Amino acid sequence: TFRQWRQFTHQDEEDRGKRQVLVLGLDGAGKSSMLLGLLPGQPAARRGRCRPTRGFNFMSLNAPACQLDFLEIGGGEDLRRYWSDYMRRTHVLVYVVDSADRSRLPLAKAELHRLLGVGPQMPVVILGNKQDKPDAVSVSELHDALSLSSVTEDRKLFLLAAQLGSEGVESQIADSETQSSPAADDSG
Repeated sequence: TFRQWRQFTHQDEEDRGKRQVLVLGLDGAGKSSMLLGLLPGQPAARRGRCRPTRGFNFMSLNAPACQLDFLEIGGGEDLRRYWSDYMRRTHVLVYVVDSADRSRLPLAKAELHRLLGVGPQMPVVILGNKQDKPDAVSVSELHDALSLSSVTEDRKLFLLAAQLGSEGVESQIADSETQSSPAADDSG
């Protein structure tokens, strides 16, 4: 439950060896598939067959510099209102966007900018997912569609493109972790 997640993050927020990664995005963006892709030995065929997340998923990975604790919260309209509640204890936000669903890019943009307005100045990884689809927007089109040039310069922002079976997402997220400071350090 969400209560268990809050207790978990509260207990470990002093532990500098762990980093909380919040994975958000509209329903159908591919958040669960992306997380499955981070697990060693997961076949690409299985990654594309995830059921929609109705609540949340949690998984932990050991990266070279720290332990990454991923919390994915479903992207349905009924769950989006809770997203900002989890920003305070998060070290990195991974925002997954369906690059092939052009009709939902304005909504993805609105939700992203709402989160950026609420959350602390944590690094943000924006994952343009489903780049293997024929109607997918390019990375530069995604940058424009999400109005990323309007994001303040003091925020670390990473824009990545991914497709089913692509490699390297884990290392990109881990790289952003090494540049993050713990969310509890709000003193500066």
